[in-house]
Amino acid sequence: MVPSSEFVSVPRAKAKDQWWARFRGWVSSRDSRAHVLLAVKAAIAAGIAWSVALAVPGAPAEYPYYAPLGALLAMYPTVAGTVKLGLQTIAGLSIGIVLAYLAVWVGDPDWLSVAFVVGMGVLLAGTLKRTAGGGSGIASAGLFVLIIGNTDLGFSLGYFIQTIIGVSVGLAVSAIVVPALHTDDALGRMGQLRRAAARQLQELGEALEDQWAADDNRWAERRDSLTHAARDARSAVVYAAESRKANIRRRFHPRDVDQDYHHVGVLEVVAFHTLNITNMLQDALHGTSEEKPLAPAVKEPMRAAFAAVGDVLELWTVDEHDGATLVTARETLRKLETTIYDAASRNEPFGAAGSVAMSLHRILHAVTPELRMPAEP
Repeated sequence: MVPSSEFVSVPRAKAKDQWWARFRGWVSSRDSRAHVLLAVKAAIAAGIAWSVALAVPGAPAEYPYYAPLGALLAMYPTVAGTVKLGLQTIAGLSIGIVLAYLAVWVGDPDWLSVAFVVGMGVLLAGTLKRTAGGGSGIASAGLFVLIIGNTDLGFSLGYFIQTIIGVSVGLAVSAIVVPALHTDDALGRMGQLRRAAARQLQELGEALEDQWAADDNRWAERRDSLTHAARDARSAVVYAAESRKANIRRRFHPRDVDQDYHHVGVLEVVAFHTLNITNMLQDALHGTSEEKPLAPAVKEPMRAAFAAVGDVLELWTVDEHDGATLVTARETLRKLETTIYDAASRNEPFGAAGSVAMSLHRILHAVTPELRMPAEP
């Protein structure tokens, strides 16, 4: 039976709506704004490099297209990254030219000289690890000189000079045209990690109440989500710190980078203990071959402790003087510890519960008022 056109159009319309929703989400994200800015700066740098390249006297003026290429190869979202890529590009080009002239010195270009330039380019790039484009950066430069320039010194000189012009223009544009500071993104990622840990603790209370099965997919989903959030937060802080290097705007936007590293370190401690609690609870909820399940009397105080500590993480950006939530969490933990002690006195299973309580203590210790995070933008 041939499906009707109405039936066929429904999945297509749904897929189109999903694509449009993803596109709108990308447009409104910080990543899209940073990418659009990078595209604009690359276009400006390429245009300026082309104009400058045409004004260069002598043989290099015959190869102006290498200037915008150099600007493109050097362009990076941060000023420090542009400097690094630019130097890598020039280094790779220099080594490639030397390799090409060594091959030409032996004889006319043939399959052996081409193989030599490519092989040595990849080998040197892997050894030095500081040249642009991996093996292709050195190898492509060598091939251009070997095959196109051969013994023409003018081509090599023009290629080299125009690339340097492009790299220089790219660096100037990167440093002058709205050099981005990615502090807001770092704060946002740290906030996401904080909220993810808070949400996971509160959901662990639901796991206790609903008796999630040991093989329930939600355990792995919570672990993966928190692990990714922790990795993203660390990467965002490192990237934000890099964006300040050689950036003229940092004078107008002072920032304690060490404090940001400290905050993300605290959050990683929180994430570590939250993951530890998740793993412990997954095994202890129904018991294992070596350990009995959690004592029923421990479950309600533990659920309350999860909720209280989760509330502390949710309100971590409040003023220093508002410690009521922290006090409540500590009192709830003391009740849990008392219940665990009573269970131990009755020879009921308490090991896993004690480990969970210790991890909750570590989380509260990490987020004491002296270590509160800065407010998010």
